[in-house]
Amino acid sequence: MTSLNTYLSRSLLLAGVAGLVMLSACGKKPEAPAAEKPAAEAPKAEGEGDGHGHGAEGGEEGHGEEAGVEKTTMTDEAAKAGGVEIGVAGPGNIDETVTIAGRVEIAPEGRGEVRAWYPGRIMSMTAQLGQKVSKGQTLARVESSESLQTYSVPAGISGTIIEKNANVGDITAGERAMYVIASSNAIQASFYLFPRDAESVRSGQTVTIKTLGGKVITATVSSMLPSVDPRTQTLTAIVKLPASAAEDLRPGMAIEGQFVTTQTPANIAVPVDALQTLEEKQVIFVKNGTTYTAVPVQVGRQSARMVEITGGLQGGETIVTKGAFLIRADIAKSGAEHEH
Repeated sequence: MTSLNTYLSRSLLLAGVAGLVMLSACGKKPEAPAAEKPAAEAPKAEGEGDGHGHGAEGGEEGHGEEAGVEKTTMTDEAAKAGGVEIGVAGPGNIDETVTIAGRVEIAPEGRGEVRAWYPGRIMSMTAQLGQKVSKGQTLARVESSESLQTYSVPAGISGTIIEKNANVGDITAGERAMYVIASSNAIQASFYLFPRDAESVRSGQTVTIKTLGGKVITATVSSMLPSVDPRTQTLTAIVKLPASAAEDLRPGMAIEGQFVTTQTPANIAVPVDALQTLEEKQVIFVKNGTTYTAVPVQVGRQSARMVEITGGLQGGETIVTKGAFLIRADIAKSGAEHEH
C-alpha cells in the first residue's frame, strides 16, 4: 500500500505540473520588441515622372519652370533667320504727330525731257514707253530742215520713259518733248496742309510714311511752298524721299505722313513692333540666352514708331525689338501642342 500511495502521489504531482505548463502555454504571450518604424520614403530621382507624364518640376516642356509664365527657346541662328532683332530696353523719345495726306511725285531734278535741237523730220526713235534708258544713250535721230544733216538726240538723265509724244516721220521744231524720262531715284512727296496743321509743321521736321506692305519710310520736310492753293486753301510741304522709297512708292500714289511736331522723353521706350498681345495681355519678350520670356507690361504714350512702357519692364533688359510676332507664334504653337 505504501508503494501504491507513493506511486499515486507522484502521478498526481506530475499531472499538476503538466496542467500548469499547459495553462502557461495558453496564456498571454510576452510582448515582442517594438517593431522598427518604416524608413521615410526616399525622394524621387530628378526628372522621375509622377505617373502622368510630367517631370518633377511640373512646368511646361520647353517653357521654363514657373507656372503661368510663357516661354520658349530658340537658337540665335533660327531667330536671325526668322528676322528677329534684339535690343536693350532704355530711355527714348515719344513723338507727338499730326497726320497729313499727300501724293508721291517725281522730283524736278528727276524729270528729263528729250527734245530736237533743230527743227526737222524725225528719222528714227529707238526707245519705247516704259523702257529704262541711260544718260547719253541715243534715243532719236532727226534730219535738220536747214542743213539736211542728221543728228542724234541723247537722253539727258538715266531713268524710265514715261511719255512718248512723237513718231518717226513727224516734223518737230522742239516745242514738244519727244520723250519724257523719270528717274526712280529722285521722287518726293507733296503734303497739303490746312491752316490748323500748317501752324505746327516746319522745315526740317521728321516725317514717317507707312507703305501698303507695312514698311516705314523716314524723311524730313525740305521746304514749305509760300503760296496757298486758292481752290483748297492749303499750303504745300515738300518732303524729299530717299532713293530706297522707290521700291514701294510710285509717282501719283496717294499717301499719309506722320509729321513729328514735338518729342517728349520716356524712361523706357521700345519700338512699336516689340509690343505684342498674348492671351489678351500686352507683352514684351525678354531674351536670356536662348530663352524668350513673355513679360506683361503696362503701356503709356504711343507714336507711330515708339511706345512708352510704364511698368513690367526694367531698363537694361535684352528684348526683342523686331520680329516679335515670330516668338509669339512659337509660344502659341508650343502651348497648343502641350494641351494635346
